[in-house]
Amino acid sequence: MAEETKPVILIIEDSPTMRLFYRKILELGGYFVIEAENGNEGWVKTYERLPHLVVLDMILPDMHGFDVLKKIRSTPSTKHIPVLVLTTLKEIADVQKAISLGANYYSIKGTDSPEKLLGMIEKLLKRTWGKTEDSPESSSL
Repeated sequence: MAEETKPVILIIEDSPTMRLFYRKILELGGYFVIEAENGNEGWVKTYERLPHLVVLDMILPDMHGFDVLKKIRSTPSTKHIPVLVLTTLKEIADVQKAISLGANYYSIKGTDSPEKLLGMIEKLLKRTWGKTEDSPESSSL
C-alpha cells in the first residue's frame, strides 16, 4: 500500500524504545507512522502534517501532554484529530483531565494489548473520518 493511501498516525513519545515499539505495531496494522520526540515537535507536526490520529504520551521533556492536547483541541485545523493518550499516569484525576481536554481514548502503558490498541485506533478513525473500506484491518501481532 502506498504511503499516501495509508492513514497517517503521529506518535508523540520521548522514549526512542517506546516509539519504535508503537511504530512496529502501527505499521503492522497498516498505518503510515510519523514520530515526534517531544511536545513542541509533536505540536508542530500535528499542525503542519494534520495526521489522521495522534498517539500522545503525557510525560514529555519540554511540554506536558495536557498542553499539547489543549493546543490540538483549541486550533481549528487540528481540533477534529482523534487523540489516543498512552501514558504511565494512572491517577483518576489525570484520566479525567485528559478526557475533559478532549482525549478520545486513555490507556495506561502496558495495560492494553497491541490488538486492543489497533482496534481502538480503527474505531476512532472510522468515527472521525468515516473510513470503512479503506481503513486497514487490525492485524494479529
